[in-house]
Amino acid sequence: MSAIDFGHETIIKSTFATVQSGAFSGDGQLSLTATRLCFEASNKIFEMGPYEIDLADIHKVEKCWGTGGGVLPVTADAIKIELNNDKHYKFMVADSEAWINLLLPK
Repeated sequence: MSAIDFGHETIIKSTFATVQSGAFSGDGQLSLTATRLCFEASNKIFEMGPYEIDLADIHKVEKCWGTGGGVLPVTADAIKIELNNDKHYKFMVADSEAWINLLLPK
């Protein structure tokens, strides 16, 4: 059962993703609606999410390196999302350029 309730929202884009927080990472589903970006981890044990980010809170989105163990670069297909409150999230996703274009503040 999903911890995120999409109600009547339409999911614009959704993909398998890996969220990174320092040396820790977790696989799950990244979904975009017209008003928010949501991540729900596949493995609930490690407490990597769920995350629900209001699109209006996004300050900056940029391509970055996805790393193994928080140090070793493993993929160039990753995005870093910075919020207005200086909090940031890092996701390894396929087609990072498309995600960046969808998430850039309008």
